[in-house]
Amino acid sequence: MRRPITFGLSMLAASATLFASAGTARADENGPSGCNNNVCIYTAYTGSGYQVWGEFDHTNVQDGHLDFWGPGRPRVSSPNGYWPANHDTRRYAGKGSGKVCAEGWSRIGGKWNSVGLPCVTI
Repeated sequence: MRRPITFGLSMLAASATLFASAGTARADENGPSGCNNNVCIYTAYTGSGYQVWGEFDHTNVQDGHLDFWGPGRPRVSSPNGYWPANHDTRRYAGKGSGKVCAEGWSRIGGKWNSVGLPCVTI
């Protein structure tokens, strides 16, 4: 006789936690994050301010970059070029509180196109 497979509550809870955390933002992130279209922004609090970084979320960008701006941080851009999906930019430091944004740009046919503009409040 076959025995049905059953899971205890603790096993079910552990499975739910595992699946809930899969695909979420970076493990060392402790600040707000968000996505818009093909761009995601991540933040982390530091002892003296915050860090911000981002990525193109689900589509490779053949020729593009990400622009970042926010409190205590002049507008900066990641290097221009090929960006595979889910490949983080470097982290940029900032200070203060307010809105932090990342805008993704992709050049197609010689024209720059915005491919996402997520913002979070830090």
